[in-house]
Amino acid sequence: MSNVELCITIPSRPREQFDLERERNLMVVLTDFGLILMKTEIPSLTEFQGRVEKRANERECSMEEITQLVHDARTDD
Repeated sequence: MSNVELCITIPSRPREQFDLERERNLMVVLTDFGLILMKTEIPSLTEFQGRVEKRANERECSMEEITQLVHDARTDD
């Protein structure tokens, strides 16, 4: 699956109403009712590094498990 970039223009009134600043990352989600735009929350670098450290301490993966995870990610459709 390739990443597709979609450009959507949102008028200023809905942008203000839903607190959508410029350059905000939105995710398009397909539901039974149609497409929905959802705000994506990107953590700060410090917060992300903290999450990675916490998860690293929670579980040790063998080299075989890592290889399988990488293989699964590459072949995921």
